[in-house]
Amino acid sequence: MESIGLTMVLIVLSLGAGLCDGCLEEERLALFQLKPFFHFIDHRVQYLNYDDSVEERESSSDCCEWERVVCNPTSGRVTHLSLDVPYVETSYDLVDIVEYNYMGSQEENYWYLNASLFLPFEELQNLSLRGNSVVGCIANQGFERFLSRLNKLQILDLSENYFNNSILASLSGLSSLNSLNLANNKFTGSNSTYGIKILSKLNNLETLDLSFNNLGNNILQQLNDFTSLKSLRLQNCGLKGIVDMLEKVRMKLNKLEVLDLSRNDFSNNIFSSLTAFSNLKSLDLSANNLKGPIYAKDLNALSNLEELTLSRNEVNEFTPLQGLRLMKLKAVDLSGNFFNNSILSSLATLSNLKTLRIENSNFKGLLDVKELYDLSNLEELYLACDIGIAKIKGFTNKSC
Repeated sequence: MESIGLTMVLIVLSLGAGLCDGCLEEERLALFQLKPFFHFIDHRVQYLNYDDSVEERESSSDCCEWERVVCNPTSGRVTHLSLDVPYVETSYDLVDIVEYNYMGSQEENYWYLNASLFLPFEELQNLSLRGNSVVGCIANQGFERFLSRLNKLQILDLSENYFNNSILASLSGLSSLNSLNLANNKFTGSNSTYGIKILSKLNNLETLDLSFNNLGNNILQQLNDFTSLKSLRLQNCGLKGIVDMLEKVRMKLNKLEVLDLSRNDFSNNIFSSLTAFSNLKSLDLSANNLKGPIYAKDLNALSNLEELTLSRNEVNEFTPLQGLRLMKLKAVDLSGNFFNNSILSSLATLSNLKTLRIENSNFKGLLDVKELYDLSNLEELYLACDIGIAKIKGFTNKSC
């Protein structure tokens, strides 16, 4: 019996040895090596009230308890690093601290990253460097250094920096990446050897955000081989006009579920080019050049669509009037268009709709929302209006 008891004690001690009381010393030191470049790494934001917040130093010496660090509870190794530039409250709005301190002189704050400083974090899965004014990487110390040791990295956020196409080759080797955010940088749609196309080597990549880069229509033909993508965001990328190149891409992106093409210059012919994206669940075409009627037939081809955003365009109707057959649609935003009262009839067929936004439209006379009563799943209705122009019938409280 004594031998059995001793064995049990040894097993418990063995299991307990795998548990960690804090972050590893090697990684704690590595975090402080990052501090000259990310001075806020050991700070957290303390919200005093709705309108006020301050930064304060972390009180714990255990870096696993820091706001910007997440560790594996068993090994104590860092798995998540959030090194986004913090926001501060101003009388105008929330702004980046970098922007707040360097308004008008951001060029003085450009710097080059030494990516090898992250090598001690061998279990790193999620790294965010948003908004740090990084313009590139030190020679031979770029993201290619990750290849040997950071093979668990799945999510990388480099948005709101000044990176350009020169870093794409080093990123293309990070085969474990599942999500890559390159929004709001200095990338172009160049067809060169080291253009965006080189990222198609990332066979596990499911989420790609290239928004707010000056890519132009050339980017579309470079997306041919991104066959694993489920989410693609190309907001404000200078896309416009006829979308012949999108026709060539669509058959290869057959896993795509989220597509954001907002704030570009597409016209109504975009819809016929999207019909083959049959797995789309979310489509955003807000702030484009959509005008007049939209043919329900083209939209109905997107039979799995759950979210549709067409706000800030000049659309005035869906034709035929009651032709929409998007039975899985749950959220629609049509705000800021030229719809008249008949739009409610068009929407009455969307039986699973939960959220409807149709603010700032062209309603006149009597607006009878009883046409929406058959939408038994509707939970939120945003129908801002001018009572002096359009009278609302069907609301018990007579408000918009």
